[in-house]
Amino acid sequence: MKTLLTIFALLFTLLFSSNSFADWTKVNESEIGNHYVDFGKIRKQDGFVYFWTLFDLLKSDSDGDLSYKNYKQGDCKLFRFKSLIFSFHKEPMGGGTGETGNPENSEWNYPSLNSGDRMTLKFACSR
Repeated sequence: MKTLLTIFALLFTLLFSSNSFADWTKVNESEIGNHYVDFGKIRKQDGFVYFWTLFDLLKSDSDGDLSYKNYKQGDCKLFRFKSLIFSFHKEPMGGGTGETGNPENSEWNYPSLNSGDRMTLKFACSR
């Protein structure tokens, strides 16, 4: 178990490595911030699409975070997604060290019309 945890931590560190390696492309703007997708890291496997999103806030939230990164699994046929890994950052554009985690038993979500989640899933599925 300890070995598995170590491997996961190493993989997780590589996935969340420096923001300079991300190819963030803005896909949606809102009143509170902008949604981005890293088109360089989108991959499709077994009928699913896996992709990174970034939500960059115009001003910090109640916890002092300025951005959120999320690694998602998308189902383009049923147009739904679920979160696999997330992080909260005190700096813009996912900068600095983030508080990270992975939701247990992540449920499938169906994005609402005109939402940032809908736009990011649409762009990820189109690649």
